[in-house]
Amino acid sequence: MQEENLIQIQKRIRSPRSAALAGILFSVLLIASMLLITGFNQSPLTEISTDWFETRASSVSLALSFVPFAGIAFFWFTGVIRDHIGDREDRFFATVFLGSGIAFVVLLFIYAAITGAIFGSYSLSTDLLAAKDLFTFGYLLMNEVLGNYILRIAGVYMFSIGTIWTRATVMPRWLTVTTYIVALFFLFFAGSIREARFIFPVWVLLTSVYILITNRRLSRRKSDPTT
Repeated sequence: MQEENLIQIQKRIRSPRSAALAGILFSVLLIASMLLITGFNQSPLTEISTDWFETRASSVSLALSFVPFAGIAFFWFTGVIRDHIGDREDRFFATVFLGSGIAFVVLLFIYAAITGAIFGSYSLSTDLLAAKDLFTFGYLLMNEVLGNYILRIAGVYMFSIGTIWTRATVMPRWLTVTTYIVALFFLFFAGSIREARFIFPVWVLLTSVYILITNRRLSRRKSDPTT
């Protein structure tokens, strides 16, 4: 019995820390990849040329290599967050939370795959005019997937976890309110502001840092019986 209780205590200590580390890793990788891709998907179509592609191929390739690991870290972050909430989790919002998290990663992978396909197709094309038309289509598709789908599904993810936090009372009110505000912003205005793509990983980073700091404080209190 004592051994089972010890295992449960250790699990509660490790889970928030795992979530925090996974969230920080996701944030760093996604922000880095977005910064590397930003110069690509925000350039005017009139500037597109073979030299333009060649100068950006290495940075975009590096950005795309970050995305799979960012997705894996995000799955870990989502799973450990659910585990941390435990029996206090609302089944309805938990289903929405998990489903939107999966949809977010799938759409993120599609976004990265479209980017890679654009560069691959352009490098293999012998018709420059056709290649530019292909780039235009891919460019618009990328921004459509990002602005109208990825960021809005991120808003659903944040709204559901904010509701779970409110009902389970596991997070401070300021973080929950911030989560709701950003979620509503994503649902209604994300597609109109380019910089919105950086807000979600920053939110994950903020949440992860808060969990990490809180977990360290709890660990110190448990290790020091005088506090």
